[in-house]
Amino acid sequence: MKIAEWLQRHPAEVVTVSADASLEQVLAVLLSKPGLRDIYVLADDGQVTGHLSHNKLARLVLAEHRPVHTRRQIIERIACGSAREIMSTHFSTAHPEEELDNVLHRQLEHDVEDMPVIDSEGRLLGTINLTELLHEAYKQSAGS
Repeated sequence: MKIAEWLQRHPAEVVTVSADASLEQVLAVLLSKPGLRDIYVLADDGQVTGHLSHNKLARLVLAEHRPVHTRRQIIERIACGSAREIMSTHFSTAHPEEELDNVLHRQLEHDVEDMPVIDSEGRLLGTINLTELLHEAYKQSAGS
């Protein structure tokens, strides 16, 4: 099955923020949606430029409660002015013409729960969610 077909069958809400969004704005978005794990950062032209995970945001916000801080953690905490400054710019993506099995393999290999699907211009089309794939596999095996 192609990714484009999966997205049609399983539409998912994808949460985004602008690159200029403050840490407070990003947290407000994260906390407004229970269970949200991933936020994607968009440039003004709509291209996906970064990724913010629930764990990364939790590490930044709750850093003062940790007994030991690494140099990287201290620098991240000091430089947390906007989404652009704290986002990860290296993240895996999928494309609509790819086979679902290939994307699933990458998700499992890299322990990625949500894989953003982007078009040829870098615009976000949706996500492939590992839990949704599990639900589908379970339904198919239960129906057999």
